Amino acid sequence: MEIFQRILLSTSCLLLAVFMVDCSPPESHIKCSSTNTDCTITNSYGTFPDRSICRAANVAYPTTEEELISIVAGATVAERKVKVATRYSHSIPKLACPDGQNGLLISTDYLNRTLEIDVQSMTMTVESGVTLRQLINEAAEAGLALPYSPYWWGLTIGGLLSTGAHGSTLWGKGSAIHDYVVALTIISPGGPEDGYAKVRSLDESNSTELNAAKVSLGVLGVISKVREVLIISLFYLHPVHNLPRRYMSVPLESCRPQNGNRSV
Repeated sequence: MEIFQRILLSTSCLLLAVFMVDCSPPESHIKCSSTNTDCTITNSYGTFPDRSICRAANVAYPTTEEELISIVAGATVAERKVKVATRYSHSIPKLACPDGQNGLLISTDYLNRTLEIDVQSMTMTVESGVTLRQLINEAAEAGLALPYSPYWWGLTIGGLLSTGAHGSTLWGKGSAIHDYVVALTIISPGGPEDGYAKVRSLDESNSTELNAAKVSLGVLGVISKVREVLIISLFYLHPVHNLPRRYMSVPLESCRPQNGNRSV
């Protein structure tokens, strides 16, 4: 009887936990006292290690690469310090803190489109604000998959590249996502001859600059797009039908890639 009561109590506690647990994305980490001005920023944990509050004069939300270039050029002319803010600001260090009351935040929330999926070359080109979840889901629709990834789907491609995010393996190229990027576009301050915003399109033909831009901690410019065998550059993807069957939760026949490219 005592054993039965213990089992019943344990089962009841487990069911209670299952039905009461809920989850939701973190609330917006950028808050402004008026429309996009007099702002504060934190990370997805709600606080930085030193418990300080990071402030910015303004936040900008570009929706296209052209708008991003214009924002960077305007900040360059005004000699303002700029930092990039990803969707959830998942990093613990204060990487997104600009220069107090005079700084500018550039959010990549709306730079979130998949630009091209090339099944033949097994690459995707995406904007830097695309989340890991978007990337995985859209790759799967084309019959492709990342070989490794960090554990949390809320990371953005630009953010996880810039901070060297990785999974866990020593096989092949390893588990660092940036090792699967073959090209990217990064926007940096420029001179008058560049219109005050320099656009660099980097690929494996200039590997030194590409490697520097991949894991730049956000200090070399704003990543605009990536292609990988994945994106904002190029990342190498694995065909789903080549994965071991034990990893598959759906019939292999439904996952085989179709020939051709898909772009938007």
